[in-house]
Amino acid sequence: MTTRLPVAALIIALLFPGGCSYRFVNPFPASEYTLETVRNSTSEPGLAGLVEAELKRNGGFKDSGIFSLSVSITRFEETVESVGSSGSPVRQRLLMEVAWKVEGARQEQTTFGNEIVERTYPYSGDLATLDWNRNAAIRLLAEMAARNLLEGLGVRP
Repeated sequence: MTTRLPVAALIIALLFPGGCSYRFVNPFPASEYTLETVRNSTSEPGLAGLVEAELKRNGGFKDSGIFSLSVSITRFEETVESVGSSGSPVRQRLLMEVAWKVEGARQEQTTFGNEIVERTYPYSGDLATLDWNRNAAIRLLAEMAARNLLEGLGVRP
């Protein structure tokens, strides 16, 4: 009787796993797509490289796919989000617009999309801190744009 209870509890735990569950992850969720180009049409340097790196990291593109994906960063804006009572900036706002095009073997397989992502970061009077905050926000903006784009394609990173 004393050994039946622990054995029964173990069997129930193995048959009905509670909150701890595992799932298989597809290492190449975007394997049907070939990432052709990522262009930056804005004056902000380095955006294309950041977005391309995030797309590759999250999408796992292959060299030959059924569909070809082209991405263009069409807009990048930086504005003051909020101002303190003294008139000095408190938060900065970044906005990035990314346009994408998917081409298939046939003309009717061509689709277009557009993603707009925004991010804010704290303003600082210290230039090193301000630069660090801005660069971190731009990296997060690139990650958001890549994830939104992949989700728009139906690819779950």
